[in-house]
Amino acid sequence: MERRRLLEVTPQDDGTFTFRATLTDESFGGNYATAADSVVVHDFVVVGRVTRELEVLELEAEAPTHPYDLCPRALAACAALVGGSLQSGWRRKVLGVGGGTSGCTHLTSLLLSLTELTTLSFFLQINEHLPYDRASRSTGAWMAVGLGLAPQLGDACHVLTRDGEVLTAARSLPDPVVRRPGTTAGE
Repeated sequence: MERRRLLEVTPQDDGTFTFRATLTDESFGGNYATAADSVVVHDFVVVGRVTRELEVLELEAEAPTHPYDLCPRALAACAALVGGSLQSGWRRKVLGVGGGTSGCTHLTSLLLSLTELTTLSFFLQINEHLPYDRASRSTGAWMAVGLGLAPQLGDACHVLTRDGEVLTAARSLPDPVVRRPGTTAGE
């Protein structure tokens, strides 16, 4: 068996981000076929749109491949997740809507993984202000912009400890001017 996940995040002109997340389970060989054959057992796709603050504006799910005719019934519950925040309370909300017998373990797993949008959207937001390259990382400038956009990055991991070398270098620089796309200095 093999499970593949994919998460694609694309910035939009209105400042939001669209995303496409997939979860595919594929079985190779086994009792049903020769070792060279494979079969997709589960294939779920979730698409949507979030704000820069990671509030879910749109969310739709589909199940192109599933083992039972009843499986797609779990998809409708995704509508209840619109308006939720991927930064706070997402796990509780997903499990409340689709946990246990009210949902599908594969779809629930994929929906829970949407919190990974946090890392990808912060990267894209920082990169709007300063390109991600060796120079901007080594001087601390890239992370200084990151802290200006998302102060919660402090203590996010062992590299980004508040008193560690990366954030210390970032804080030693003048505060960068960080604005939302499409705004001017006075806004």
